[in-house]
Amino acid sequence: MKRLAFTLIELILVILLTGVLAIAVTSLTRPDRLLNDTKFVAAKIMKTRYEAVGYDHRNFDGTFQTAAVGCITLDRAGLEDNRSKAGSYRLSERTQIHVSTGGNVICFDAKGRPHESGFDLASLLHRQVDINISDGKKSYTIVVYPISGYVSMKR
Repeated sequence: MKRLAFTLIELILVILLTGVLAIAVTSLTRPDRLLNDTKFVAAKIMKTRYEAVGYDHRNFDGTFQTAAVGCITLDRAGLEDNRSKAGSYRLSERTQIHVSTGGNVICFDAKGRPHESGFDLASLLHRQVDINISDGKKSYTIVVYPISGYVSMKR
């Protein structure tokens, strides 16, 4: 007996197997949300440093002004903004940010050097700042180096 076509059961099994394989592939290729959050935080720090370079924080009498230019608050409210024309990025609900210096504000002066809060020489950071970003399972670390203000990311 010669077969001219597939049976309905064979077609249903092929469609079912294709669906199972498609679900397996999409679940394996999910984006790493924590890595995206870490890259976002690192980009915000580098953007803040870039905006601060060349910005003079001194008044004409030599005192320092308390401008928001060059300072970043490393918490959920300080990182997420709705002012972007391209839309805003939202950190994952499970993402936790911990800063090694104790405070969660880093400022950069006109030379790109990191400070703890103000812009005078006493607040200049002489040790690296480790910013640990985790979700309970994995963690990444962003390092802000002293004096240079260089930002790097490591796992």
